[in-house]
Amino acid sequence: MKRVKNILVIVDPTATTHPALEKAGQLAKRIGARLELFICDYRAGLEVPAAEGARASLLEHRRAALEQLAAPIRHTGVDVTVDAAFHNPLHEGLLLKIAKSRADLIVKDTHYHNLVRRTLVTNTDWHLIRGCQSPLLLVKPTHWSSALRTLAAVDPGHAADKAAALDHEICEWGVTLATSMHGEAYAVHAYFPGALLITTAATSGMPMAIATGTEQDLIEQERQLRLKLVQEITTPCGIAPEHTRLMLGTAVELLTEEAERVRADIVVMGAVSRSRLKNIFIGNTAERVLDHMPCDVLIVKPLDFATDLPF
Repeated sequence: MKRVKNILVIVDPTATTHPALEKAGQLAKRIGARLELFICDYRAGLEVPAAEGARASLLEHRRAALEQLAAPIRHTGVDVTVDAAFHNPLHEGLLLKIAKSRADLIVKDTHYHNLVRRTLVTNTDWHLIRGCQSPLLLVKPTHWSSALRTLAAVDPGHAADKAAALDHEICEWGVTLATSMHGEAYAVHAYFPGALLITTAATSGMPMAIATGTEQDLIEQERQLRLKLVQEITTPCGIAPEHTRLMLGTAVELLTEEAERVRADIVVMGAVSRSRLKNIFIGNTAERVLDHMPCDVLIVKPLDFATDLPF
């Protein structure tokens, strides 16, 4: 179980609703964490020395707005502080604040397009995905279930210890959030069987040998091996075997399917290039995962993450 003592909520000063604040407040109340509400703002022309007074006035106005948002949360017993900064570009100001705060969890809204059920991931979001050193929870304007359900997307079987450690982090975060909100944690591993890859290569005329035994036997052997590897990660973290599922195919399509099947409130994923899922949070793949996921997404980094993703 992860210990979450400090949660930093990034507030959009232009928004009329704040689902990140609402959900962070729920979580903080349940686990006794402190909240800090933060706005990073910029106005062209106010960066010059002569505009120092205008900058100060802008930040004072932003802090006052945050105090209004903080008041009802404080009434629930949560310790809430506020802060605002002036910085351009905005993502650099946010990353500076995140590094300084040393928060255990960062929570931020993502914009949502109701007509097409798609998340509009902003340029600032992409910079945070790449550079945020703490777990980053990107939330949609949906309501959590009374008993929160999390889905941990794992990818075991790596030779590298870093990847295996990240899978443990992913599962621990899934269990921590679900348990904190009196819910249940699930896990999924999507993969493409090696036997089919070999067969496909062979039938394409590539000089690759097919292992002995029937294709179906090889597929079942690999499934059993992968199930063992998955449960070696999920079971010690507290995810029940009946809540663990293996799926054949690519993660992009299957994660959405599984999230809908278990009615997940949060999908927990790792933001590194691993196995065949290269660039999982870069470019088209990232857009497909984040845009179409029916729930919030928690992005977890490797324990030794420093300043940027290791691509």
